[in-house]
Amino acid sequence: MKKLGFLVIAASLLLAACNDDKEATNTSNNETASEETSNVSGDMMKFYFSVSKTINQADADLNAFEGAQAKEELPEGDELATMKEAAKTSALETKSAIEGLEIPAELDAQKADIEAALTDFANAYQMKADALEASADANLEAANEAMVSADEKLNKVLEDTGLAPSSITNEVSA
Repeated sequence: MKKLGFLVIAASLLLAACNDDKEATNTSNNETASEETSNVSGDMMKFYFSVSKTINQADADLNAFEGAQAKEELPEGDELATMKEAAKTSALETKSAIEGLEIPAELDAQKADIEAALTDFANAYQMKADALEASADANLEAANEAMVSADEKLNKVLEDTGLAPSSITNEVSA
């Protein structure tokens, strides 16, 4: 009987130890998952800022044109033609810069969604260049709507990685 009692106590201790190991493993797995989420969030935040920085480095002349257009302060004649040409060149350089962005390997799970958003941003800048080339009034409304759509796609990725939505369009329009 003593042997049976000892066996029951030993089995109980073994089960308790196994239970503690499972809890420790579950806690460890939860911490690892949490770390991976925060790492993905951090990686996404860094990448997001690199997108706005890349755009801002290339779109100054386009921003100057759009700002003057919004204030109805566009120059006339040759000065307007020069400003439009600089804005068009700026839009094409921005498009190329966006197309040259490399998505970090840490964001492979989000790569398709990020690529879709970047493609839309690049297309919007091509639309701006085309509008500046095509007409005297350079109506950029459709291109700006495309930017908003691209923003929405990128915001989905931000939210999926635990970040708050933002607006590349607002960050690069200054």
